[in-house]
Amino acid sequence: MIQRPATFRAAVSAAVLLCSATACFLPSPVHAQAAADSAKLEGHPATKVVKDYLQLMLQREWAKSAALVEPSSLKQLVEDYVKRLKGAPTMDDEAEMTRRVGKGTIEEVEAMAPVEFYVAYHQGIQQRYQVPPEVIKKVRDSLSLRVLSLAQEDESHVHILVRTKHSNDKALFESLELVSLVKVGDAWKVGLNEQAPRMTPIGAAGGAAAADKPAETPKPATPPKGKGKAK
Repeated sequence: MIQRPATFRAAVSAAVLLCSATACFLPSPVHAQAAADSAKLEGHPATKVVKDYLQLMLQREWAKSAALVEPSSLKQLVEDYVKRLKGAPTMDDEAEMTRRVGKGTIEEVEAMAPVEFYVAYHQGIQQRYQVPPEVIKKVRDSLSLRVLSLAQEDESHVHILVRTKHSNDKALFESLELVSLVKVGDAWKVGLNEQAPRMTPIGAAGGAAAADKPAETPKPATPPKGKGKAK
């Protein structure tokens, strides 16, 4: 601990007492800057989208939250899942993954509309963990969101850091969420793939078509003679 000289402590105490006695107010440049920064954060149109999105996600309002997600992100979500499904190591794994989104075959999963898949995927997770409606209500009633910072990468990309807090009457949960948004037309949408590593080939062979694509996720290893029954 840094020890301040007695004269320093006395001066601080005197200033505090003087301000208390005369009800004085000393404007702080730091506080003024913090207030300005807070107003800037809250005033950005992407901030409201992030707050709405996180609230809907924590409240399990999947269809409504899907409306705030970038369409290409929703499409990529289905494609990535189908790729994992086709690479499932066993028939049991494949069946479990198709059931998880309410379907019976890979073809049925492939035919799902992006929003339909998004909703079914999250409903499947909710069913696995069996979250009762009364708990969801407690989360909704206790939820608080605090936007900590906003980084505007360019005119169409923004990244927002948010502190979330909610309770289920048994525990208080806190989380730090980084949400990336992409401008689609005049609206800001949540970009699910914006934080994924990207690989852009260098040179003429790569071409512009491959630019800005997320790096492919390695396919799971599969048995050389096809999928077998899990033991």
